[in-house]
Amino acid sequence: MWTALPCAAVLTLIAGIHFYWALGGRAGLRIAVPQTTQGRSVFKPRRGSTHLVGVALLVAAAFILVQGGVLAVPLWPAASRAVVALLALIFLVRALAPLRYTGLFKTVRDTPFGRYDTWLYSPLCLLLGLALAHQAVSA
Repeated sequence: MWTALPCAAVLTLIAGIHFYWALGGRAGLRIAVPQTTQGRSVFKPRRGSTHLVGVALLVAAAFILVQGGVLAVPLWPAASRAVVALLALIFLVRALAPLRYTGLFKTVRDTPFGRYDTWLYSPLCLLLGLALAHQAVSA
């Protein structure tokens, strides 16, 4: 399916960035973690949890490729469809939920993370959510 490869590629790229950070890389961290209006990070990512996020993103990419018919894995078709539908929901909620630090309707916008979230992260989550929802219902 036309949505599987680009979605999986984006998630694989983001997984690679998380592995880079888990191995001690510092580039991009300032714009990757939400900050308060005083400029303090909302949380401090730990290496183990950052590594786990990278692994989860790779697993998500694999399910997307299975559901899209790119990878042939003996998996119950309803299971891969359900996982892709759940991923679509997660990305749509991430993009649209009116939270304090993330999403298109966030309240804290004037921080380095907030600007990137407004113009890149949330629109990307919205696009991924819509593409994965289309994949889940049309496959």
